[in-house]
Amino acid sequence: MNDARFESLMSLWRERRIDRRQLLQRAAALGVNATDVANTVTTAMTGDATSVIIQQDRLINVRVVLPKESRSSLDTLRALQIRSQGKNTLFRLDQVADIEYDKGQTEIARDGLRQTVAVTARLEGIDLGSAIGTIRAKLAREVKLPPGMTLEYGGLYREQQASFREMTLALGLAVALVFITLLIEFRSFAHPAAIVTGAVLALSGVLAALLITHTTLNVVSYMGMIMVVGIVAKNGILMLDAVEDHLASGDTLREALLRSGRRRFRPVLMTSLAAMLGMLPLALALGSGAEMLQALAIAVIGGLMVALLLSLVVTPTVYAMLRKNGKRAFRAGD
Repeated sequence: MNDARFESLMSLWRERRIDRRQLLQRAAALGVNATDVANTVTTAMTGDATSVIIQQDRLINVRVVLPKESRSSLDTLRALQIRSQGKNTLFRLDQVADIEYDKGQTEIARDGLRQTVAVTARLEGIDLGSAIGTIRAKLAREVKLPPGMTLEYGGLYREQQASFREMTLALGLAVALVFITLLIEFRSFAHPAAIVTGAVLALSGVLAALLITHTTLNVVSYMGMIMVVGIVAKNGILMLDAVEDHLASGDTLREALLRSGRRRFRPVLMTSLAAMLGMLPLALALGSGAEMLQALAIAVIGGLMVALLLSLVVTPTVYAMLRKNGKRAFRAGD
């Protein structure tokens, strides 16, 4: 790592400190105390929440802070105006304090007997996944770690990845349990395979809805994906259960599928519309706290819109293909 990059990295750890060795004597002469000066500097550098506004049922603090160009150097900080309440006069900060750069106290942090340095950040206008991706690409392109030094991503990102792994496992278990339940119920491989195929393909509607609405894939939207699997499986059961009734009455497979589609289209449409309309207020973030479940509602609505088509086309098609292949295999075995 060259000197310029090392200096850039070390600058992150520098902090401005006000040397208060002569603060009390100078401040007393001008009618202020150390607390008045410290509060003024804190307000100027980090801001002070003076009011709140309501935005989408949330209270947003209004923070008053000096412009960035007025707090970017020691010279501008020295010229900071402080008001004396006792004498009602203004004076400069450098009249009551000596201001200089200080590296701060030396601190060594360890994690698992390894010396660590934590670099944190606050994100604005970008999601966590995109920010980490940008950071990874920039570090891989511009930073070469010296021997013995490693780089790890922790904090909220590590927790997010752990949650994604757990939710992915839950989604896989949901699909497996649905398949096993249908296998026991229908006592046939064709029925559960066709239904689960439609349910899995319906997840593409979830991803499309999240992409169109610019909603991030998070734990809440994963919950919506799990819900979609159960709802779509129910629509498939309605469709194929009627096929068995028509086959028992003597219809051919093609006739049974067509009659079942016409017969079950209205129930499938009504149940899907009811679920989508029920989720619409959440998807529009109407009401207090609705933003927390907005991603879930968008995921469910997107999945059900695609599943409505899949239940009428893909599920019967896969069922017909598996049933015909099963009959051919049975005849070949004879």
